[in-house]
Amino acid sequence: MSRAEKDFYLVKRRDRLTDGKPTYYARFRNEDGDLLPWKSTGETTKTRAENWAQKEWKAGRVTTRENLTFGVYAEKWWKWGECDYIRGRLDRGKSISRTYADIQRGYLETHILPHFKAAKLAKMTPRMIEGWVMGLKNKAALSPTTANHCLTTLKTMLAEATRLGIIPSNPALPVEHLKESPKEKQILTLEEVRLLFADEALSEKWEGSLLHFTLNLLAASTGLRMGEVQGLQVQHVHPGYVAIVHAWERKYGLKEPKWDSAREVPIPTKVSGYLAQLIEASPYKEPESLVFYGRDGFTPIGHKEILEAFYAALVKIGISGEERARRNVTFHSWRHLFNSLCRSRIPDYKLQRLTGHRTQEMTEHYTHLNLADFGDVVALQEEMLL
Repeated sequence: MSRAEKDFYLVKRRDRLTDGKPTYYARFRNEDGDLLPWKSTGETTKTRAENWAQKEWKAGRVTTRENLTFGVYAEKWWKWGECDYIRGRLDRGKSISRTYADIQRGYLETHILPHFKAAKLAKMTPRMIEGWVMGLKNKAALSPTTANHCLTTLKTMLAEATRLGIIPSNPALPVEHLKESPKEKQILTLEEVRLLFADEALSEKWEGSLLHFTLNLLAASTGLRMGEVQGLQVQHVHPGYVAIVHAWERKYGLKEPKWDSAREVPIPTKVSGYLAQLIEASPYKEPESLVFYGRDGFTPIGHKEILEAFYAALVKIGISGEERARRNVTFHSWRHLFNSLCRSRIPDYKLQRLTGHRTQEMTEHYTHLNLADFGDVVALQEEMLL
């Protein structure tokens, strides 16, 4: 048996990212005979996996803990279909989206690898990472928020290296996040809301667009995220409620809602009526067609078009672009409005159930709730739109 054959082992795992096909993992030994962490071969047949492992060994790409650089460690991180961390989360039933992974990979390539690519993973220290974070703020002139996102990405990666025994401790753990000063998001007044959604406002404020009027009416009265509104299918609109089963991801299409927050959300009578009108007028009536369709029944209206129509309607009720920017009113303000109106009127566990916010306490509280428990929410929704 050759040295290469002696120095690695193969196992296969059924993998969600390969549609359940067995993907082979290789585990190499270092010069001292110690086993190194498992590495995905990316292959679904044993022969190809063995060939891959032998090539890795002969090419010298099997790195010991002592020699492992951050750049080598980070090679497949955040790449969908290649990253073991993502695969592990999915296999454990945890949520992670492709868009989130893309964003993390962007932070890694743009702000982390240029500084740490050649650093020995085992030699990275809190002091090194502290200096890097300050450099992001002072030299690269990143906002504290962006610098903190980069630090969180690095902390996640080094925490996983610690968990797997590649390094003894996480050197990023003691490094604190920078203080942020986010611009406070404001909400519309009830008077402004009613100006936007009076029946005559459809023609006067929304230029007769039943689609944009109804889309914003739904968001205002339910606090749904934009992606959840865009991903709403005809089959999930019911008398008195909508089922939030999907959200639309700009790059990848339909996915599960954020934090796996599938749920049923009550809607007031007025919203039910306009949704029924919109579906009746739509050329796309198949169950899986999108309610707020764009170029076809399976692609929603784009986020830029949604924002343009919303901002134009604001101008028509006297909120100029300058005032909107000063007040920091965005489409997401509908979610803030719904939370603010409901917060002092219904228990937090009900509100968290409706909005899909993620906490362990929330899960424990709302597990057995059903639509009949939300009568007080419907009353609030009806009051909002009087």
